[in-house]
Order: sequence, then C-alpha cells, then structure tokens
Amino acid sequence: MRLDPRLWGKERGLLRPYPLGCHGVDTAVMMEVLWQRYLTGRQRRMLAVGWGLTEQETRLLLVWLAFLHDLAKATPVFQRQVPVADALSGTAGFPATEELTPYHDHGVHLALPELLHRVHGLPLDGRPARLVAEQLGQILGGHHGRYGEPLSHQNGTLTCPITVAPGLGEEGWDEQREAMVRLVGELFGVPVWPARRAAAPIAAVTTGLVSLADWLASQSWWLKARQRQHRKSRWTAGDWFGHLGMARRAGTRVLARAQLLPPSWRQAKTFGAMFPDLAGVEPYPLQSSIERELPALVDGPGMLLVTAAPGDGKTEIALFAERVLGRSAGTSGLAMLLPTMATTDSMHRRLVRHAGHNCRGKTPVARLHSLAWLDAEYTPEDLTPSLDNPALVADWLRGPHRGLLTGIAVGTWDQAVRAVLPHKYATMRWLGLSGKTVIIDEAHAYDAHGHALTTTLLEWLGHLGVPVVVLSATLTSTIASSLLNAYRRGAGHPDLDTLTPTYPGWTYTDHATGTTTTRGPFPSPRAHHLNIHTHTYTPTTSATDTTERTDRILDLLQSLHTHPEALGAALIVCNTVADAQATEAALASAYADSATLVRILHARMPVHQRHGVTHRLERWTGPTLPARRHPDGRWTAPNGKRPGRPLVVITTQVAEQSLDVDFDLIISDLAPFALLAQRAGRGHRHQGRSRPPYAQDAVLHVLTPVTGNGQPTTPLYWGEVYDASLLRRTHEHLATLTEPLAIPEELQHHVDAVYSDTYTSADDTRRQSEEYAQQALADLVAIGQHRTGTNLHPLTNSTHTSELLTTRLGDPSIRVLPVWTDANGHHWLHPTKHTPRTRLPRRVKPDDRKTIRRLMRRTIPIPQKWISTGQPGGLTQDPATNTPEGWAKTPALRNIALLPHRRTTAGYTSRGGQTVTLNLTAGLSRR
Repeated sequence: MRLDPRLWGKERGLLRPYPLGCHGVDTAVMMEVLWQRYLTGRQRRMLAVGWGLTEQETRLLLVWLAFLHDLAKATPVFQRQVPVADALSGTAGFPATEELTPYHDHGVHLALPELLHRVHGLPLDGRPARLVAEQLGQILGGHHGRYGEPLSHQNGTLTCPITVAPGLGEEGWDEQREAMVRLVGELFGVPVWPARRAAAPIAAVTTGLVSLADWLASQSWWLKARQRQHRKSRWTAGDWFGHLGMARRAGTRVLARAQLLPPSWRQAKTFGAMFPDLAGVEPYPLQSSIERELPALVDGPGMLLVTAAPGDGKTEIALFAERVLGRSAGTSGLAMLLPTMATTDSMHRRLVRHAGHNCRGKTPVARLHSLAWLDAEYTPEDLTPSLDNPALVADWLRGPHRGLLTGIAVGTWDQAVRAVLPHKYATMRWLGLSGKTVIIDEAHAYDAHGHALTTTLLEWLGHLGVPVVVLSATLTSTIASSLLNAYRRGAGHPDLDTLTPTYPGWTYTDHATGTTTTRGPFPSPRAHHLNIHTHTYTPTTSATDTTERTDRILDLLQSLHTHPEALGAALIVCNTVADAQATEAALASAYADSATLVRILHARMPVHQRHGVTHRLERWTGPTLPARRHPDGRWTAPNGKRPGRPLVVITTQVAEQSLDVDFDLIISDLAPFALLAQRAGRGHRHQGRSRPPYAQDAVLHVLTPVTGNGQPTTPLYWGEVYDASLLRRTHEHLATLTEPLAIPEELQHHVDAVYSDTYTSADDTRRQSEEYAQQALADLVAIGQHRTGTNLHPLTNSTHTSELLTTRLGDPSIRVLPVWTDANGHHWLHPTKHTPRTRLPRRVKPDDRKTIRRLMRRTIPIPQKWISTGQPGGLTQDPATNTPEGWAKTPALRNIALLPHRRTTAGYTSRGGQTVTLNLTAGLSRR
C-alpha cells in the first residue's frame, strides 16, 4: 500500500498542483527545524514533561503530527475542490460522493484516532475524553485555529468516522489515509506514544507548533522552489525519500528568512554592562539588590514582582531580571506588555536600542498593537529586510496571529491576555509566550475584569514554566498577593497569605520549589516629601460651566507669572476630556493677552495631532539632554529645554502612564489615591533640573468637588469614570494628612489604607459587588478553569458573544475620520484647505500604504453609540457615516466610519440630536 502522488495538497498560486505527500514531508521537516532552532531549551523540556516522554521521543511525536496534519485531504470532499487536479475521484476504488463535509481540519480529527488504533494499536476503548488518540486527532483538527468537540462513542468505543462523515470516503480513500500513516513511519520512524493525554496548555503549544510548521511549508516561494527542484532533478513522483532529502537541505534557511531565529544575547552581569547610559554610574539601591542577590536565587523559571515609584528604574530592573531568569530557565525570547499604545510605542524604541546593544547581530523587535503600522519608521514602504537593516520586522512576521512569535516583542497587554479568551488561533499566542520571559508593566492599571484575566494568564504561564516579571508603582497588597499566587497555583504550589509588598522592593517566587523571597524596602534616589493640598469647589451640572473650578486653577497658576526670571511648567490632569477642553478654553481666554503657552493633550485627538503634541511636550519637559550630532550625521535637538515662556499643559489620564515628562507644578482633579500618586509622579521626576522658587518642593494640588455644605460629591458630568466610593475614601483620607508624604517610604501604607476592604459604607459595598461581577464575568468567559483539563474545544470556542470576549469592558468603540462637506457634497479632510491632498479619495487600493496611513493618522477613537442607535451588541450605524464604497476591499479602512461635518451645524449631528465636533486645537467634543 503506497501513497498515491496524484493526491494534491496545495494548488493556490501554482502552475500545477503540489502532491499531498510532499506537503506532509515539508511540514514534518519544518517541525524538525522548529524543534532544533526555534524552540528554546525550556520549551523542549516543557513539552517532553507535558507529554510524559523524553525530548527525542517528543520531537518524533511532533514530526508525526506535522506530517499528518492534512490527512483528511485524502478524501473525495477535498480532492474535488479543484476538478483539474482531482485525478482519483470516480476512478476504480475511489468512489465519488456528493457529501460536502467534513472540512479537512475536522476530518483529520475524525479519522486519525481509528487509524492510529488500526496501524499502531492505540486504544479506543473507554471514554473519548481519556483517549490519547482522540486528543491527538483534536490537536490536528485545531491546526486551522479552532478545536472540534470531543468525538462521540457507542458501546464503549469511538464511532466509525466514515459513519459520522461519509464525505471522508471509503475503499481507496481509507487506504490512502492509512498509507499516509504508514509512510510517516517509514520516513521518520515510529514514535513512542504518550501514555496519557497532555494538559491543555501543553496541547495548545503543540497545536501552535503544528500550525506554524504548516504555515512555513505553505509559503508560495517554498512550494515553487520545490517544484523547480523536482524539474531539475527529474524527481520521480512518489519518491518520498528523495523529496525528504531535498526538503531537509532547503529547510535550514527557512527560519532565518521568516525571522524566527531566537535572539542571541551577549553576556552582561551588571547594569553598567547591559545599559550604556549606566556605565560607570552607581546603580540605585533597588537595582543594586537585584544585581547582587537575584542571580543566586534563580535556578530555572520563576516570577519576580517589583514595586517602586515612577522614575526609579523599574524598566532597567525588568530587562536585567529578564536575562537572569531567561538564562537560567533556558529561555531567550522577551515579551514586554504595557497598558496603552502610547507606552508601547515609546517602549518599542527603547527595546530596539536595548537589543542593538545586547544582542549579537541585528534582531527584529515587533511592535504589537492595532495601529503600530501607522509609524512610517516601523512600517516603511518596503518591508523586505536588507543587509543594512535586518532588524526590520518583515512582512511575513507581521501577518495575523504571528506577532508574539517574534523573538523580542513589545505590545499592549491585550496581545497576551487574548490568549486566555476562547479566540481563534489562541494557540499561536501560547506558542509565542511559552518561549519568552514575560514582563507585565503597570500591573495596577487594570480594572477588576482586567485583573481577573491577568491572574488567569499568570496561572497558565506558571503551568508552562514561563519566567515572569511584574512591575508596578502603586500596587495594593491584595492585588500583589493575587498576582503572585496565580503564578504559584499554575506552578503547583499553595497560595501564600496576604503579601505586603516592600516599597521600593521586590519579591521572587521559585517555580520549582515555591520558595518565596522578599527584599526591601530600599532607599530611593528620588526620595522626597510630597505635599498634597486640597482645594474644594462646588461643581455645576455642566462641564462647560466651571467658573469656581477655573478660579481655583488660575489662583494656583499665578506663581508661574510672578517669577518671570525662572520659567516654569504646570500640568493640569483632568478626569474627562470634556473637563480638559473646558479648562483649555477657560485658560486660553484668561491668557489671551499673556505670553503663557497653553497646550492640551487627550485621547480624542487625531493620531497625528496627538503624536505631535506628545513629542513636543516630551522634548520640552523630558530628561535634560544636550543637543548632539550622531555618527550617522543625524542632529538631535536639545531635550528638556523649557519654552521661553510659562507653559501650561492640560491633559487627561494619558499623563498617568504615557508620558516621560517633568513638570514643576501638578494640579489634578480628585481621583483614586493610587492614580493621584501616578499623577504626582509627573512632577519633580528628573534629577538635576533647576526649579523656580515656588517649586523647590514637590506639591500636588487636588481639586476636590464638594456640595454646598462641604460634603464630598461626584460631578454628574464625570459619569462613571471613577467609582464614587474610591473618590470619597480618597477625599476622606486626604483630609487626615497633616504632614507631607515621604515618597516612596509611606506610599504603600496610604494606598492600602484607601483600598482596604474594611470599609462597610453602602457605596463601598456597591463597588465591591461591581468588582465581583466583573471578576465573575472574566471567570465565566476565560479559559482558566481548563488549565488542568485535556479537552481542547473550550480553548477556542465559546457560546458567548464577541462583546463579552473582550479584554476591556465598556461601550464598544470605533475609529472615525472627521471630514468636511462643501456645497457640492464633496468631502474634505480639512475645513478650509481644499487641495488634491485633502480631498477624501473615493477609492483606496489595499496596497496603497501611504494613503491608508495618511487617512488613519487623522482618525479618532469614540464610543460607537455616538454614531449609532440601538443597544450594545445590536448597534445600527448611521448610514451618513459610511465610508466610500471604493474602500470596501481595503481591510485597514473597512471598519472605520466618517464623521461628516455638515455646513448647517458645527459638526456631525447624531440621530439623537447631539453634535460631535472636531476642533483643530482642542480635539473632538460632544454636546
């Protein structure tokens, strides 16, 4: 019984079909290469232990799975899809069928268990959920992104697959599938079969490997190259050993071309050796402790929790710890996760420099979020890496579901957390994460729902033995304990009692033994006293009516204008965009005849405008650096040089995480205490800067809303931006402060005091109930409970709606492109500048990256309900906001909406009567 070479496996983009047997051999060879050159030592050990085999036995098992992944293409259902290539259907012994199912991914799940029983004796008696053969079939059935349900059984054994799906074909079709099973044994040897099913995380990584091997072997250039080899060598159809030799010789170059080779790090055992800027500089005490003590504690993977104030060098600590953990655990990859796109963009540039200094050779660094491609430096017109820039992430690696496969990746937190939600191709995320040290920055920045998803992620990472570093500036003891215990549960250790983080300090838990070590607190080089002054005002019912609040702000800003000899910079952090816009309008009016420079920054500004404002603010208020000329001739302007006049910046929560800035004066709306600490950290951030006389000490001014009789209140127009109980508790706690806060020594105490669970007020109970509900929702939709199971179907399939399978709760959002309509009905991208460049194009080609980028850089995210009617999950978009029909085939623009500014109104008027207007200075507003 021999495999017929007339069975085809690939044909798209080829002049003639490619044999199924050749594609099986190619994919098996790719698995050999992936095992040898892509997987880390840690991943190989993890897979071997997970399957209960030796590493060499596991390697052969994976090669078998790769070869057989398209087993169900040897069916009449699949072969007849391309009539000109189907040489067998209807011939003697190969009956044709009118059946349209199963698809070949589901077909291999159905057919493989019975074939493994028939050829190699794998048992089929008993419940399918306990059968190794059934799980191997389920793994291969998931190689297109979704797992099938467990197979049915009758009378204690699996149901005959052809009875379930006649489209598989009998007689010769069944013989050919059996021939494939026998052929892989002849070519590669017969594996030692696992005695038990693998737990879901191990099976998920296995599936990811099979999918990756398939993707590599399915590339058009690879298939065409093998066909050319066939012609040149006069390959005889069916000479599978001959094709195997050709594939192995060519396969050694595939990973380099796909940029899948893991990074090779230089040895650096000190902060000075790893970070050029710290060469010859004494590390901070916290850094020095990590440098001195952590290496002696690490013996394999583990989790490091670092708590320190903003600006205390946590990023350097994380990258240093990543090498300590990665080197010991046998893991070379790195994934850094951050809360926002802005912090991701900034960190990407930093990691590119870090990799350039610490890696041997040029190493690509992937930037993972939905708008990363808007940066022309990261995504140039030509994405083909060259000898001049091999660090450029190539087009293939930017494809769907591939970002975390890159050796070094920096992305938004969502990129990893989506792995714990039942999404298609979640297995590719697990494959990418399992080979890296994972760094989670700003761990405090998520609500109860996001925190619950993070703990699930840590449980799975703990099960897989992935080294983890968690960073935070303001972490409560309860959250710190839950994060550390999640990793411990995954590693098989009991929970610890409530952990009180040392601040600044670090805690390390060993994956193998569960031993937990805590160090700190340490003195901080930025230790200072923070004065917090509250300024009460009585809010009105509208964000635009802010007379009393504005008076408080103008009084506080007076010091900027009474010391003209020492120019200063003030930051005002508002809780809502509407507050920020009203404040900007009031101050612009008040300073109309003044030299004061007023700027605004928030999330509802066009991308290009927000980036431009951010760049200027960081240049004016960032770390002080002199102007210099680089070796390549580029000129860098001086950084940290204040404008030649007083500077006032009005912003929102983007200042809490996204900006490396240093202001002399900080004014903030009342917010939960931990966030106030983050906002205060945007002042007196950088050492060595000369301060105006009024800013010699760090001061945070908090604008606190109260009722007419002085009781704390929440303005109606704030909506639900912050929970009322946390605002009240913060207000009450601030009232107890009689001395300046010692930062960072006392910060942990105050954070825990405000977020303590001992409060029993009605609004506290309501907040706790809402948090429990958010956590319950996360537990309901996430895959956490399947970590110890072996049924893979729940990992990629759910009965829940897409609105629930989200990483962040809230109203669904959409990106809008503001346009202005003239008297002739033409749309323009600017209200007054009507040129060919600003005219809205009717058609945009999918490959016109320059035009797509130009349009997307003008978009703004807004709640979808602003331009739609109905309820979440069933919103109907206003037809007036539809994009031109000529954009329908352009994926990057397909899901945005227009925001047409009509001539009769100031902006777009929704069906509900509210008007959304883009002000070219203040951004998007809604009234």
